[in-house]
Amino acid sequence: MLRYRHCKWDRALHTNRSIFEEKILQKKSLQRKILGRILRPKGQNTVRKSGFKLWSSHLNGPAKTYERLRVLQNCIMDQVNVEGSKKNDKLFDEINQWHFQNIKASIRTPTLMIHGYAASSMSYFRNYPGLSKHFRNLYSIDLPASGLSSIPSLEVNTTTPLPLDIKFIGKDKFKIPYTINADHHKFVIQMYEDYYIDRIEQWRIDNKLDKMNIVGHSFGGYLSFKYAVKYPNSVDKLCLVSPLGVERNIWSVNNNLSSNTLYTTDFGDPSSKFYSKSHLIPKYLFEEQFKILRLMGPFGAKICWNYIMAAYSRVPSLAFKEYIFELFYGKGGIPEVTTDIFKGLFSRGILARDPLMDSLSYLNVKKLLVVYGQYDWMNKNAGMLMVENLNKLGNGLERASYLEVPSSGHNLFLDNPEYFNQSIVSFLSEKPLLS
Repeated sequence: MLRYRHCKWDRALHTNRSIFEEKILQKKSLQRKILGRILRPKGQNTVRKSGFKLWSSHLNGPAKTYERLRVLQNCIMDQVNVEGSKKNDKLFDEINQWHFQNIKASIRTPTLMIHGYAASSMSYFRNYPGLSKHFRNLYSIDLPASGLSSIPSLEVNTTTPLPLDIKFIGKDKFKIPYTINADHHKFVIQMYEDYYIDRIEQWRIDNKLDKMNIVGHSFGGYLSFKYAVKYPNSVDKLCLVSPLGVERNIWSVNNNLSSNTLYTTDFGDPSSKFYSKSHLIPKYLFEEQFKILRLMGPFGAKICWNYIMAAYSRVPSLAFKEYIFELFYGKGGIPEVTTDIFKGLFSRGILARDPLMDSLSYLNVKKLLVVYGQYDWMNKNAGMLMVENLNKLGNGLERASYLEVPSSGHNLFLDNPEYFNQSIVSFLSEKPLLS
C-alpha cells in the first residue's frame, strides 16, 4: 500500500511538473518567436539594411528628418491613384492635410481620418484609392506635432497634481497610500486632450465644414471619442478603429478609491474599475520611448528597422517603411511634446487615466462602429462591452455596432485594406448598398 501511494504521488508530481514546464517552454517559445521576428524578419516584403548605415545617415538634426518625411510622403502618394482629385497642403502652416474630392461619389457628409500614436496620414495610404470612390470629400490629417504638421507648444496652466500612487501587494492586491484631487487631475488631462481636440475643431472651421464623420485609429480613436464628447454638434457618425483607452482600470482618476484600503485587482473584466494588465511596461522604457533606440547606436537602428519589417510585413511599399523609420528613429520624428502628452494620458499599462468607458453617457453621435483586427493585440472584449453598454444607454444613438476585420492585426486598414474599406463605406453610407 505504501509503495502504491508513493507511485501515485510520484506520478501526480511528475504530471504537474510536466504541465508547469510545458507552460514555461510555451512562454519562452513565444518570447523567442517575437525576438526572432525582430532580429531576423522574414517574408517576401522584407528588405535588409545595415544598422551602421542607418545610424550614420541619421546623425543630422530635426530639419533633415522633416525633409526626409516630406520627400517620402510625396513618394508614397505619387503611387496612390484615386477617383477624382487629391490635394495636399498645410492649412495656415499648421495642419498637414490631404483632401480627396470626388463629386460623383454617393457619401456627401465630409469624412475625416485620424491616425494613431507615432504615425501620420500616411497610415491610410492603402485605403485612399478604394475610399475615394465613395466619398465626395475625404480628408486625412497629420495631428499636431505629427508627420509634417507644425509643433505647437504645450501650455498647462496649473500646477502638477499629486500623482496617483498604486502600491501592488502580492499577485492580485493593491492599495493607494493617499487620495488624489480628481478634479485637478481631470483639468490637466483635459488640457492634454485639448492640445489635439481644439485644433481638430479649428481645422474643421478653417475648412468650412459642417457636421462630419470621423474615423480614428488607436490613439486617434481615443481622441476622436473625446472630440465627439466635447463637440457633439461637429460629429455625425463615429468609427473607432482598434481604439486606445477604452478599459476602465485602477489608474483611472474617476475611481474615488479610499486610501490604505486593500483592493483586489481584476485581470479579466475591462469594465471593472479594478481592472489591470498583469504586465506593465518598464518605467525607463515608458519614459524614454523612442529615445532609447538612438542611445543604442547602430544596434538600435537595426532593431528599429527590423521591427518595422516585421510589424508591416503585409505592406509591400518600401517607401512607407522608410517613412515609418524616419518617424521612429529620425531626430524630431516623434517630438517630445507628443510623448509628454501620451505619458500624461496613459499609464505604463497603456490604460487611460480617463477611460472612454467612464464617459459613455456623454457620447451623442448618430451611429458608432467599433472595429478591430482579427489578431489585434488591443482588448477586443473591452470594445464589445463598450458597444453593449452604449446600446443599453441609448443616448440618441441609432445603434452601436462591433466588427472584426479578418486576416489583420492592430493596423487592420493596412493589413486588409479591401475588407476595411468595404466595412467603412457600408457603415457611413447614406443609402443602402446594392449587394
